Amino acid sequence: MLLVTLAAFSGFQATTAKGQSEEQAVKAVIAKMFDGMRARDSAMMRSTIVPSTVLDRVSATGTLGEPIVMNAFIDRVAAGTGPGGDEQIKDTKILIDGPMASVWTYYTFTPGGKTAIDHCGVDAFLLRKGSDGWKIFHISDTSRNDGCIPIGRS
Repeated sequence: MLLVTLAAFSGFQATTAKGQSEEQAVKAVIAKMFDGMRARDSAMMRSTIVPSTVLDRVSATGTLGEPIVMNAFIDRVAAGTGPGGDEQIKDTKILIDGPMASVWTYYTFTPGGKTAIDHCGVDAFLLRKGSDGWKIFHISDTSRNDGCIPIGRS
């Protein structure tokens, strides 16, 4: 009992089979999704989500946009007809409770081949951990065109 209590107070983190902390494993899934988006690699992007994943956008006025099925979004990105580009994130906050994780992060989006930021906002991801590791099962975001602060590549 004392060891459990000491571990809880010492910042003990559960680790994955690969030796990563659970937080690092969640961050890796998000990074892989954006790497796939930049590369227009549908297989890479699909490896980060469950098939039923949807994206909901909340407008600046609080209106909820039409949900986007991520598999269709991935097809458009891979075909070059969707928003391929560079999405950079910062100030990422991750909360984990057993097999569920929540990620909240500021982002900027620059379309492929462009140098200026097109829009920015906050991405909110929900992930679940199954036998195949961490996977995204829901994404919500906000989007605006003003007040976007550039984020350097990390």
